[in-house]
Amino acid sequence: MAPWLTQVWQIGPPEVVPDAEVIERPSSSLATSAIGNQRGYYEPWPVVPVGTTEVLDDLPKKYAKEKVRAVAAEIAEFEGPIHVDRLASLTAASFGQNRLHEKKRQQIIRHIKATDLMVDADGFVWPSDVDQATWVEFRPNDSKAEREFLQISPVEIANAARFIQARHPEYSPKELEAATLQTFGRKRRTRDVAAHLAKASALLTANRSNP
Repeated sequence: MAPWLTQVWQIGPPEVVPDAEVIERPSSSLATSAIGNQRGYYEPWPVVPVGTTEVLDDLPKKYAKEKVRAVAAEIAEFEGPIHVDRLASLTAASFGQNRLHEKKRQQIIRHIKATDLMVDADGFVWPSDVDQATWVEFRPNDSKAEREFLQISPVEIANAARFIQARHPEYSPKELEAATLQTFGRKRRTRDVAAHLAKASALLTANRSNP
């Protein structure tokens, strides 16, 4: 292969992958006996067409809102905790609408909040069988995953940080932060990312204060 071709293929940031150790659950974990010692990677909801944009146009008619709420609930059960904005986008895509104007987004969000699913203070929708207060899992992903860091629940980020911290108590706060970012396929610490990490850090601190 010509040298210039090699240089072209190397353009772009290197892929960021989670450390192998975050894929393994500790053998003492209560979850291990039920679901094994391998932690699953994040899996995005595969959008399946269930209707046309006419359904969204017909909101809030009864048949339309029932369909929208049912689809949103199914997505949340599969991918939750999921940010309500992402849930609204995926719900709209299921009805053939890939570009969502803010007015329509807010309309769909109102219907999401009208379901029995819990929406927390940070705007994350939780599956009905997951208790936010006791959930200790997290779903690693590499940098190729279509998953915005700001749309990962601070609870999930804190769970990852707690897991890493238990294995590496010698880590400085900066090292723990870097390892946590790597777990979710990131290296760069932008202002928004730092603010989101701070929410997760606050959860870690609160849990240490209230064992």
